Amino acid sequence: MKRLSLLAGIVALIVVLVPKLGLAQYSSSNYKANELIFGSGGDTGQSSSNYSASVSAGGLGVGNYASTNYKAYSGFLTPNEPFLEMQIDSTTVNLGTLDANSANTGNATFHVRAYIDTGYTVQTVSQPPTYTSGASSHTLAAMSLGASSPGTEQFGINLVHNTLPANFGADPSPQPNGSFATGVAAAGYNTANQYKYHVGDIIAQTPSGSSGWGLTDFTISYIANISLLTPAGNYTMAHDLVIVATY
Repeated sequence: MKRLSLLAGIVALIVVLVPKLGLAQYSSSNYKANELIFGSGGDTGQSSSNYSASVSAGGLGVGNYASTNYKAYSGFLTPNEPFLEMQIDSTTVNLGTLDANSANTGNATFHVRAYIDTGYTVQTVSQPPTYTSGASSHTLAAMSLGASSPGTEQFGINLVHNTLPANFGADPSPQPNGSFATGVAAAGYNTANQYKYHVGDIIAQTPSGSSGWGLTDFTISYIANISLLTPAGNYTMAHDLVIVATY
């Protein structure tokens, strides 16, 4: 029986598109107000050698307001600069030794945190796991959307909790809940027990019309099957993810 081992790791590349911003900044030759406070009181620069804080009291307007021409945010803490962050929380996935009788599975996790954008997309841009020996090489067959089929060479992923061929993976988890973050698995990667892989696909995103605010935890579920004709060897994949802010 032919066997092979597969090691998959993920790394991240972050691409941020910075929009033009209109900020509530006021100044003259005599003064400058970096962030205005309308209310009973407040200070954006409370600090000492041991801490740094922003405080306010009696906020008179809280929320976000928008039209086709502008967007404004008001409240107790409204930083005036956007950001987009993606961090890989588990960097190595070892799917172990595979055979043609059963599928092997594994998980990797990452999170996205964003502020003041209308959303983001996360793309997968790497080739499936590949074995190379001298002049010969072989890449595991990428799956179209479908179920695991032991005995058929397959490589696929999704970003949800699965029960077949094993109980593994997890649904996207906005922190602390969906009122504070809106990240979801993208179409094709959001159905339990259905796996897919295509280079360049968007695998995670924020829904159309929602903000990309807050932090969402994502879990990538990996699955691999081999056939009796799959060349034996050590298959590896450096899994590159690209995140792009949208406005």
